[in-house]
Amino acid sequence: MADAGIALHVLQEILWHQSSETTRGYPHPDHRRRAEAARQANQFLSAALTRSDTSRRDGPRL
Repeated sequence: MADAGIALHVLQEILWHQSSETTRGYPHPDHRRRAEAARQANQFLSAALTRSDTSRRDGPRL
């Protein structure tokens, strides 16, 4: 279920775990999911950096 994108707190409720620490032991992302997550993070951070650089070059707007 964790591989299907179900949030850990939802899994905790489904599995009746009192502690989230118990539930954290279940998800084991495979190489493809980690690579995709890294790609998405890189894309997000690159876009944020580009927006930040653009606003600095333009200077303050009055």
